[in-house]
Amino acid sequence: MSDDLLRRINAIELFELQNTGIALTDKTFKVIWFNKSFKKTAGTGRIKGISLTSLFNISLPNESELTSSSKSIVVPLPSYGKNLIISPISQQKKNDTGAFFVELFPLSDYSGDIQNDQIIQNLKFQKELQEILILLLKEKSVEIISEEVLSRLYNITKSDFGIVILHNREDKKQYIYFDPQNILTSKEEIEKAVNYNSSFITKWLELNRRPLLALNHQNNIGYGLVQSLNCESICIAPCYFDNVLQSEIILGKLNSTFSSSHISIVEQFATILSFAISNIKTRELNQALESRLLQAQKLETIGKLSSGMAHDFNNLLSSIFGSLNLLRSRVPATESVTRLIDNIENCSIRARDLTKGLLAFGKPTPKRKEIVYPNLLLNELIKVIVQTSPKNITIEEKVESNLHSILGNSTEIYQILLNLCVNAKEAIEGKGKIIIAAENVLIDDKNSINYPLLDKGKYVKLSVSDTGVGIDEENLSKIFDPYFSTKQKDTGSGLGLYVTYGIIKAHNGHIDVSSKVGEGTTFDVYIPAFEPNKIDRTKAANKIIMLADDEEMLSDILGEMLETNGYYVVKVKSSEEVIQVLTEEIKVDLLIIDYNMPQMNGLECVAELRKRNFNMPVILSSGSLSFEDADLEKVKINSKLLKPYEFETMLKTIQELL
Repeated sequence: MSDDLLRRINAIELFELQNTGIALTDKTFKVIWFNKSFKKTAGTGRIKGISLTSLFNISLPNESELTSSSKSIVVPLPSYGKNLIISPISQQKKNDTGAFFVELFPLSDYSGDIQNDQIIQNLKFQKELQEILILLLKEKSVEIISEEVLSRLYNITKSDFGIVILHNREDKKQYIYFDPQNILTSKEEIEKAVNYNSSFITKWLELNRRPLLALNHQNNIGYGLVQSLNCESICIAPCYFDNVLQSEIILGKLNSTFSSSHISIVEQFATILSFAISNIKTRELNQALESRLLQAQKLETIGKLSSGMAHDFNNLLSSIFGSLNLLRSRVPATESVTRLIDNIENCSIRARDLTKGLLAFGKPTPKRKEIVYPNLLLNELIKVIVQTSPKNITIEEKVESNLHSILGNSTEIYQILLNLCVNAKEAIEGKGKIIIAAENVLIDDKNSINYPLLDKGKYVKLSVSDTGVGIDEENLSKIFDPYFSTKQKDTGSGLGLYVTYGIIKAHNGHIDVSSKVGEGTTFDVYIPAFEPNKIDRTKAANKIIMLADDEEMLSDILGEMLETNGYYVVKVKSSEEVIQVLTEEIKVDLLIIDYNMPQMNGLECVAELRKRNFNMPVILSSGSLSFEDADLEKVKINSKLLKPYEFETMLKTIQELL
């Protein structure tokens, strides 16, 4: 069976619970799918794989005759009180195996007359349904499918106009109109009226999950909306898929109302539309994820290459610095020679700083984590941007007053925003505006589908928008490539967005970009908020911690902090003292030891303790952590901390280990 046919089957499964008996057969009339209503009529025996002729004891025309005519046939089933309507499904490819759509309807009052109004209406609906199902396979635009649904409902229900309300990301709504008679003259007033009356209507739809018929009578649900649209009646159908309201269909009649059969048809089309919207969103999400994956793979490859090159550059620069030191001691210290040596050294220092960025991108990690307060950072940035921007560019600020703090590197985050602002300034030709915005964002079960690349939790969203020339769709996917630039050759360019992407990735963040040519560009940066763990201070009772650090001032501060939180602290200044005190004097519950200890470093000290069967938890602290995790595992180091300490983080670590 073809993939297209399987998709049609999946679409038809949406009607599993409807009252009309529906089935799908192959080209030999053998049943391959059926709903509960069909089974109720056909009986309790086996149905799947059985032909219609055997099920109902009837004779049918040749399959080729029925397919070639492309028309439906009606076979009366008097003993069942039904009419059997069989319709060929249009073939989309020459090699399709063929299939038939089967429906069961009550027998007409005029026995044997298959041209009665009810059957004609049912056949018409079946044809519309079939065409919509085929459209779902081809179309990628929600707007076009919405217009098609409205067009068909307009014809079937004899409505005067139709509206589809699409619920997009962040509760934004999009309106699709079908108004051949130009009845809806003021779209702004209509949307205002819909929003004004939506609260109670939405609650009713959520509770009942079926269409609402609103009439032009007081105390009727939706009466206000009917009045606003100058109608006698409106039918509002919710389009739910996976318990999410995807859209709403609104049909209006000026001088009449909707029959129960029309409302049933609207409900079925609403089901189709919800499936279509979800299907298209899934396709778009898959394409976006695929694009991101390809981008990430490409950047990872480039990162490894640049990291290797940067390592080689650093080796060369080390030789240059060594040669400069020897050169200073061996050549006459004249003004001209000293100036040349200083120039070489300054250029070498700049080259060394540049390679740090390449190394960081190859294996991105923030240089040093600290608590960053975005409000303070943005105030500093905005002052610089306002002072350095030309008079033709207006700077607008939209920053929430209480942004979450961030755990990261303030210099790097400042570099991200500054880089985005410089790019925004360069994108504006003539007069324009740059908007610097920031807000707190919470991603949870309700909105996680809108942020597929981010984990649930609290984030700070930093945005830089401009009203510049914009970026076309072709270049939008390339902007983070290190070798790509839209700038003219004589203007010059740096690593720019390539480095920005690496820094954001190092902070476990994400960057989104949206742009329209001629309208401007917006960059949205999401960085996880810092949420300090709450410390349970009751668990500190009777716990003894040994603090081994040769920096006396730091040891005193840390010791005081631990004692304030209920721990007993034993302070020592060398690895030898650690071994002596533990062997001869006291038993401790935890050891915090600095890596750079005199004579014997922290790792060597812990290794010696493990040989002597001391099994207490150990935290290793350092100003650089320039060693491999494998070295820590060998001597059973339980945790490592980077100086300067985040005391709340240290307290949480201690509590977990104890």
